[in-house]
Amino acid sequence: MSASREKKQRQGVAPSDKNAKARSEQAAYKRKVRTYTAIGVVVVILVAALLTWNSGFFQSRATAATIGDHKLTVSELSYYYNGIRSVYANYQIIDTTKSDSEQMYNEDEGTTYRDYFLDSALTQAQTVQARYDAALEAGYTLDDIQEDLDAEIQAVKDTAASGLYSYSAYVKNMYGRYMSTGTFEDLVARKLLATKYYNDVMEETSDGFTDEDLDSYYQEHKDDVDTFKYSYLYFKAADVEDTDAEGNTLSNDEITKLKEEAMADAKAKADEALAAYQNGSTVAQVINEYSPDDSKTDNTVVGTSTISSIYKDELLKLEQNEAAVVENADTGYYLIVNQARYQDTATPATIRDILIKAETTTDEDGNTVVPTQEAWDAAKAKADEVMAKWEESDKTPEAFGKLAEEYSASSNASNGGLTTGVTSGSLGDDRDSWLFDEERTAGDITTIQHQDNPDSSTAYWGYHITYFQEWEEESWKQTARSALTSEAMTDWSEKLLEGDAYAINQADGAKYFGF
Repeated sequence: MSASREKKQRQGVAPSDKNAKARSEQAAYKRKVRTYTAIGVVVVILVAALLTWNSGFFQSRATAATIGDHKLTVSELSYYYNGIRSVYANYQIIDTTKSDSEQMYNEDEGTTYRDYFLDSALTQAQTVQARYDAALEAGYTLDDIQEDLDAEIQAVKDTAASGLYSYSAYVKNMYGRYMSTGTFEDLVARKLLATKYYNDVMEETSDGFTDEDLDSYYQEHKDDVDTFKYSYLYFKAADVEDTDAEGNTLSNDEITKLKEEAMADAKAKADEALAAYQNGSTVAQVINEYSPDDSKTDNTVVGTSTISSIYKDELLKLEQNEAAVVENADTGYYLIVNQARYQDTATPATIRDILIKAETTTDEDGNTVVPTQEAWDAAKAKADEVMAKWEESDKTPEAFGKLAEEYSASSNASNGGLTTGVTSGSLGDDRDSWLFDEERTAGDITTIQHQDNPDSSTAYWGYHITYFQEWEEESWKQTARSALTSEAMTDWSEKLLEGDAYAINQADGAKYFGF
């Protein structure tokens, strides 16, 4: 074949070969694109799944426990768990830099704080669920607590805003990363409804006890209902060293002997103090003369539960104004004096109060300066303004309560200025003599100036507008009624949880707590 002919043949074949090669390369490119696209889609899905997992979306919906037929999600349990935990964190009882499972709650039982918080949270959730269900069965609805719910949610939102948090971020900060605002509001609503139902049942139960019920309880539980007034003086035995003056170690017998001598000295002092009291000295005089290591005069308590077990039994044996010496387990001796034991028939008062403070200043040393006359005049003018509004009202306890909420500087203003159980002498100013005047009747009102000691850390000056609402029942009856009510509500609560209807069983989601 000639060279020119071969050249022409190559030129005739070349376009076809080029097209085939191009098609081959294009197909390979498309396969590569499809492969990379598929890989990219998988990566996007994996990244999205990882982000969703890290957001807590799946964990929050996992079941942490079951309470009977009710499933408790991780998000719901975190409300109870972290609510309890926050109290221990705020009081620095736990180390928040460590996991709860690393910190021991009870060394002897091998219980960690995670165990304690989790058990407590589950018990609390169980109680709320049982009472919530009972409330619904009794006909209660969320409308019964809507006002309180709105107020509580708004308070949380206000707190969040004051700390420059969003509402969502705040509830997560308080109750854990798995908490949402929706779950939080639902749980608050359930708890409020459960609490309202419980309180209503308790009030009805308490009101149901008759005078005969109260007297019967008193006859069987006088030690729990009577009021005790007593004093004590404690004479501690001197501490004994285990070496002598030269540093030589003492034998057990020598140490025992020294302890016996120290106890004998303490008893001698207690016996001398007892003799002085029996010979006519007052408790205050005995304290002044014998300088006990510890003492308390005119200690008044209701029931014996708060009286020290060291001398309680001996105190109960004493007649009025009798005294005795009681040993305290090889460490010293108590001189106890039974000043009185009685059934308290006094009738406390329920009052409402509005405090209008007179403005004070401080001197260059930071000490409080009593109000100027101008400050007193301003406070009196404000008190007069409140009284004028009272005169324009329907003069009910509720009307006074609204004025207290608006004007009072007292800590109980949000509760309508209400104080119950007010006894003679407890107010500490001229309101006492006004309130416990034998002529006092429900609905009476007065304005009384309050002046204080500037050296007191709790000192204040101003005007009290005090409203007498009612006399309560006798103190001993209140104690008996409270005890009977407590017993009845314990039985009521236990009955709600009988059987397996609210049995607690932990589920896999519990693993997200405390580690």
